[in-house]
Amino acid sequence: MPRNLAKNISLVSLGGLALALTLPKAGLWPLAFFCLIPLWLAIQNQPPKKAFFLGWVYGLVLGLVSFSWLGEVMAGYGGLGSGGNIILIILAAYLALYQALWAWLMAPLSASLTSKTPPTTKFQRLRPYLVPLVGAGLWIGFDQIKNWVFTGFNWSPLAVGLALAPRLMGLADILGLYGLGFLVAAINGFLALFRPKNLKTYPYLIIATLIFSIIAIYGHFSFERWEKSYAAGQPQKVAILQASVDQDMKWDASYRDLILARFGLLYGRAIKEDPWLIVWSETAAPFAYAYDATETEWLNGLLAQSPAFSLVGVTYLDRFQKTPRLYNRAWLMGPKGPGPYYDKRHLVPFGEFVPMIDELPFLKWAFFQGVLGAAGAFSPGQPTEPMRFKGETLGLMICFESIFPGMARDRVLEGASLLVVTTNDGWFGTSWAPEQHLYQATWRAVENRRPLVRAANNGISALIAPSGRILERSIQNEVETYNYTLRLLRPENLEPTFFSLYGYWLTPLWAWLATLATLLYFAYNKGWLKAW
Repeated sequence: MPRNLAKNISLVSLGGLALALTLPKAGLWPLAFFCLIPLWLAIQNQPPKKAFFLGWVYGLVLGLVSFSWLGEVMAGYGGLGSGGNIILIILAAYLALYQALWAWLMAPLSASLTSKTPPTTKFQRLRPYLVPLVGAGLWIGFDQIKNWVFTGFNWSPLAVGLALAPRLMGLADILGLYGLGFLVAAINGFLALFRPKNLKTYPYLIIATLIFSIIAIYGHFSFERWEKSYAAGQPQKVAILQASVDQDMKWDASYRDLILARFGLLYGRAIKEDPWLIVWSETAAPFAYAYDATETEWLNGLLAQSPAFSLVGVTYLDRFQKTPRLYNRAWLMGPKGPGPYYDKRHLVPFGEFVPMIDELPFLKWAFFQGVLGAAGAFSPGQPTEPMRFKGETLGLMICFESIFPGMARDRVLEGASLLVVTTNDGWFGTSWAPEQHLYQATWRAVENRRPLVRAANNGISALIAPSGRILERSIQNEVETYNYTLRLLRPENLEPTFFSLYGYWLTPLWAWLATLATLLYFAYNKGWLKAW
């Protein structure tokens, strides 16, 4: 391997690792402002094909480190054994294509910055200031596309680690997580152009510093504002039942009585505190509600013991349609039985359904049977009326849905004053994933400025303030009833944020502008825009 290529591979690998380490539990969030610099430097003066490869290596390292837990999940619960790591590698290799495409597009633009020919046109003089912005737009554009293609999966967007520094999250109520990522990517781009020994490059350092100052100043004042708004809210008691049922036990009929007894004990502890709402985790009830008659009667009898209302995660088989459908449901239930419900709409591919199994026959091969055997046959939920409860509107998200900004935004535009996430992170074992999943939810609270309640089977259950601060968090794998005091925002603090109304579309807009700028550059290089 040529020395320069080996050096560049090492450089981009370091960059991919740095971005992965911004995530919890490593939590080295300051690296977010520097982790793209190695890739920027490596692709300079590289032909597009080599830049593509270097970008792919960057993304591969990022994926293998940031969601390394996937191999454990597939091995332990997909029945694949060591084959689980093959699935991890395939997914990481696919997602790395987005970084590869970014590098392929940016290589010619980056090379233009190192030209020794003095600039002669306005475009050439402005180019060093435009290229980092174009690169930032393309980066967050590809991040956004990851959330759309093949039902979407983007576990490590550029700015997500800033959830560990809530005073830097503030601009998310205008720009969203991905829009804030645009600014972080731009900082990386300008810093990549800075050379301490070259005075002509100091304007790039000044611009990067100014962008960071805007993030920090706005973030500080908005954090203080929403801390005060939350503190002035109406206090309500919320109980979270964390049963910590091992995934191997959950659907084993021999453990059913034990699990029901555990929930009975936790529910008894909860009602002693006279809670406003009791929240159970995703699919907490280890049976099909209304289908398994004995267990359904048990649950109804349990809830009849108290006037308290519970938001219960159940599996529901709808037998009254032409083709019976299975739903992952969060059902509001009280002493008189079930009321309004929310069915999970964004299902986990290969976890809750198998996409395109009829169109892709290879999914039926023996190698995939471990995964397919573990995958459910759930149907996506249909739109329902917003869940109104005691003068409030609950905005429900179930598990995987909390990593998608559009899901929480839709709930808020429907009138949600409180966001609720129910999840079963038992699949993740003792990996980093539960911590990463928790901090994804903090962005939904900040983007929409709503308090958020998170109930997880084995943790991490939590209360999150509209400022992004985690107020309470459970002990992972502890069997416990957590009685927390939640504050509901006053009506004057419930206006939708700029992000909720408009900001969600800024990311695609910037991506299109970045793409247009890239195309214009290629046109200019071909001589089509020489007159300009």
